[in-house]
Amino acid sequence: MKVAILYGGESPEREVSLKSGRCVYNALKRKYKVKLFDPSEKNFLKNFIKFKPDCVFIALHGGIGESGAIQGFLEVLKIPYTGSNVLSSAICLNKIICKKILKSSRIPTPPFIIVENKIKNLKIPFGYPVVVKPASLGSTIGVKIVKSEKELMIAIKEAFSLDEEVFIEKFINGKEVTVGILGNEEIEILPIIEIKTKSGFYDYKAKYTPGESFHIIPPDLPKNVIKKIEKIAKKTYRVLKCSGLARMEVIVDKKNNPFVLDVNTIPGLTEVSLLPDAAKFKGISFEELCERILKLGLEKWEKKIKK
Repeated sequence: MKVAILYGGESPEREVSLKSGRCVYNALKRKYKVKLFDPSEKNFLKNFIKFKPDCVFIALHGGIGESGAIQGFLEVLKIPYTGSNVLSSAICLNKIICKKILKSSRIPTPPFIIVENKIKNLKIPFGYPVVVKPASLGSTIGVKIVKSEKELMIAIKEAFSLDEEVFIEKFINGKEVTVGILGNEEIEILPIIEIKTKSGFYDYKAKYTPGESFHIIPPDLPKNVIKKIEKIAKKTYRVLKCSGLARMEVIVDKKNNPFVLDVNTIPGLTEVSLLPDAAKFKGISFEELCERILKLGLEKWEKKIKK
C-alpha cells in the first residue's frame, strides 16, 4: 500500500509539522511504501497525483491541515485520509466556534468573550488575569496570560497580527492535563497526562523543547476526577464528531472541576509530543500508533463508501 504523508505547509506550526511528518515516515516505512509531500512546494500537486497514494497520512498542524481544506481536497480526489473529516476539522480549529458548541452541549469550558478588531470600550465580565487567544492557531502560538489592561491591549494587538479572530478567556488557576483519544465509532481514551513546565506556562517553547516540560502519568488527581475528565473527553469527541485521533487540553481548577480548553484534531507526533507519550505508557509503540491511525482512516473511508 502506498501512503503519502503530508507535512510542512505554511502555517506558523510548520517546523513542528516537518518533525511530525519525518517521525511518521520513519514509523511506517518498514511496512508501507511511503513518501513525504509538502503542500507549500512548487510541484506538490503534480508529484502528489503522480504518486497515486492509497491513503494519506495528514501530519499538517494548523492552517490547511486542520481547517478542513486539505480534507476537502482529498475528498474531491476520493483518496482516504487519516483524522477527522472536513466539518469536524474546521470546527475544532476555530476555538470560538468550538467553545460555542461545547457550551451549548453543556460541556464545561472557561467563560470567554470575543474581541472586535477595533476596540473602543472593552468590558471584561471576569477579573484579571485573563488569557488572550487567537481563534485558529495551535501550539499555544499567540496565547498570552495577562494581568492588567495595559498588558491586555498589547496581547490583543499581537494576537490580531496572527489571526483574524481573537477572544479573551477567563484564566483558571489549576492543573493542566491532556487527553489523547483514538477511534472512530469505538473510542479509546489514552492515559491522561498532567503537564508541568519550568516556566509555569505550557507555551511553544515548553511544548517542543526537550526538558522544558514534564509529563506526569497518571496525573496527581483523585480517581473520580480522572473518570470525570475521561467522560467529558469522550462526550466532546462525539459532540464534535471527531474521528481517528484527537488530543484535548483540559484545565482542572482548585475544586477539581475540569474545563475543556481546546481540541487538536492533528496533534503533534514528535519525540516530545503528548499523544505518543500517552500511547507509550499504555504499551503502544510509536510504530503501532501510526499504523493504528492509518487503519482508522481507511476504516472510516470504507464505511463512508458503503453508505
